Amino acid sequence: MKTAFLLAATTIIGLAAAAKPITPSQAEDLLADYGANLSASTAVGEDAHTIDAQIGDINMTVRLGGCDENGFCNYAMMFATFDLGSAADEATLMKTNGYNDSFPFGRAFVVPGDDGNDIVGIDYVVDISSEASLDATDFARFEEILSSYINHWTADAQ
Repeated sequence: MKTAFLLAATTIIGLAAAAKPITPSQAEDLLADYGANLSASTAVGEDAHTIDAQIGDINMTVRLGGCDENGFCNYAMMFATFDLGSAADEATLMKTNGYNDSFPFGRAFVVPGDDGNDIVGIDYVVDISSEASLDATDFARFEEILSSYINHWTADAQ
C-alpha cells in the first residue's frame, strides 16, 4: 500500500503543478501527459466536472468546480483512493477519523465499495480562482498531507 501512496503522491503533485483556472479539456490533457488512463469525463450540473483516471492500480478523480460559462473552473479537488480488499472494520474507521482529528490539511475518507471491498483515500482542494499558478507553499503543503497520510497508515505496519 505504501508504494501505491508514493505513486499517487508523485502523480498528484505533478497534476497540481500545472493548476490554474482551467477547462475540463485542459485538465484531461494534464492527466494524459502524466500517463493516466482516462476512464470517464463527465459534466456534473452546470458548474462542475469530474475526470476519473487510473495510473497503475491507483484510481484518481479530479473534480473541477466553480466553472463559469466559458468552461474555466476555479477549484480542483484531487483525490486518490485505495481498495482495502475487504469491508472497512472498526479499526479502519477509527484510523481514518484519527487522521482527520490529528492533521489539519487534507481529508481522509472511507467509501463503501460496490463489491463489499471498501475504499480509503485522501483529498485536497486547491482554490485556483485568483491564482495564475500554484506556488511552492501549495506544493509543500500537499507533500505534507501525503506524507502524513502515508505515515499515519503505515505506522502500525512497521
